[in-house]
Amino acid sequence: MPMELSTKSANRWNALAATSIFALLFVCNFAPRAWAQPANGEAPNPKTFPYRDLTKELANKTTGTYTVTTVGDVLMIEPISKEVDPRILKILHDADTTVGNMEVNIVDRRNWTTGFSENFSPKETAADVKALGFEMMNGANNHSWDMTAEGSMSTVKWLDQQGIPLSGVGPNLATARMPVFQLTPKGRVAMISAAAGVMGVSGIAGDKSGDMGIERWGVNAVRTTIWNVVTREQLEYLRGMRDQIVARRDEIKDSAPIAVPKNDPDRVQLFSANYLAGPKIGDYYYEINKQDQQANLVAIRNAKEYSDFAIYQLHAHNPPTAFQSVYTGHYPTQFVTDFAHQLIDNGADIFLGSGLHSMQGIEIYKGRPIFYDLGEFIIQEVRIDAPDIPRGVTSLEAGELPKQRLQEPWVLMAVMATSKYQDGKLVEIRLQPVDLGVGQKRPWSKMGIPEIPTPERANEILTKLQEYSEPYHTKISIENGVGIIRIPLDATVSVGGEIRATLTKAKSTE
Repeated sequence: MPMELSTKSANRWNALAATSIFALLFVCNFAPRAWAQPANGEAPNPKTFPYRDLTKELANKTTGTYTVTTVGDVLMIEPISKEVDPRILKILHDADTTVGNMEVNIVDRRNWTTGFSENFSPKETAADVKALGFEMMNGANNHSWDMTAEGSMSTVKWLDQQGIPLSGVGPNLATARMPVFQLTPKGRVAMISAAAGVMGVSGIAGDKSGDMGIERWGVNAVRTTIWNVVTREQLEYLRGMRDQIVARRDEIKDSAPIAVPKNDPDRVQLFSANYLAGPKIGDYYYEINKQDQQANLVAIRNAKEYSDFAIYQLHAHNPPTAFQSVYTGHYPTQFVTDFAHQLIDNGADIFLGSGLHSMQGIEIYKGRPIFYDLGEFIIQEVRIDAPDIPRGVTSLEAGELPKQRLQEPWVLMAVMATSKYQDGKLVEIRLQPVDLGVGQKRPWSKMGIPEIPTPERANEILTKLQEYSEPYHTKISIENGVGIIRIPLDATVSVGGEIRATLTKAKSTE
């Protein structure tokens, strides 16, 4: 009994001491700002409230030496980690964070009953993705919907079991747009992903608002409108055609006529297509959906405020010209460049592009890397010997010519990029060339598996990357078969100041 009384007494004293300590901490920490919380319960004055400094919140807050290795498309139909060059595995494993674009659906192949499509891989691939060294993967791409929602959900399931979060997909749009996280000793890392210009309506995640809309599994999409560039003379001819059609709108009685289109001197819409006057016929101009744009900018800023480092990946099949395949192109469209800049201005530390199956240039914007496209990392052929294959011909044999577009030399050249940071500032990027079978001298079983290239091939790949990066004035030196970009410390410019000024102004007028 005395022991019981003593214990209760000690507990009371411990509680009293804890309360006193909390009160002391409260006074020490919050008394200087007590004026912001009036005793009468009135809201703080938005004109004088000490808002947080967004330049600090949106800064790279990782500590010490922190490295990120980024690669392009990971299109693997079977586990391959044991076939990959140990030097490539070392680059993937040595980084604090390693990410790529997961461009297959991972399914229990032996028990999958809903039908296969082009890009799928067995459930064992998830463990192999981990064995390769990946920490987070992008799931927002056109192939995430090859096997509808079930295929995407299956991929999330099997990767989750390996501790690898898949970004850019979810049961609704809000979830698909949320970041996934990796916790490292250097800081918390966030990743948001989206797909642009590649998704049908059925593949885009949806939200329900009250009684309107549908909550639908899918990807975080950045929708775009394509405008075909024509000459001024051609535009006026198209306008004349449109006006002649519109002039007949009242010919049929008891029928709802089309609306009279708005007359824009530089644009015409005709036959469900859009035309824009410009200097080069055959160019495409992409207009980003303002709602998707704003939502993703807010999403990356939100992700960065919850983390120390933020990655944004955009998978885009948006060729810059009408005479160019959607699967190739070494220079991004203007909307991608503008969007990448805006994302960095809102807190992204790395912008990682993918989608065109070929290398594009590298830009350093405000001390942060923009990898417009690092090319393929793994690209294996996906085929099933189905009944519709001609008798006596295998699927690979039947698809050899149609699939040649994915075996062109520029598709089989790529780089791995390792970005090195020191106390939150980018100081160096190392670019390891990758050969996926240029020249097609390998057997089919080895095609598309990354290898360290010969010195001659490495120099060829890096020289091309130098060329693609020239528009951004990015200097890539080639040293012992590796590309190196060195970034001075003063290249890192703070972001968030203009955002805070805009938010403060908006608050002051409420």
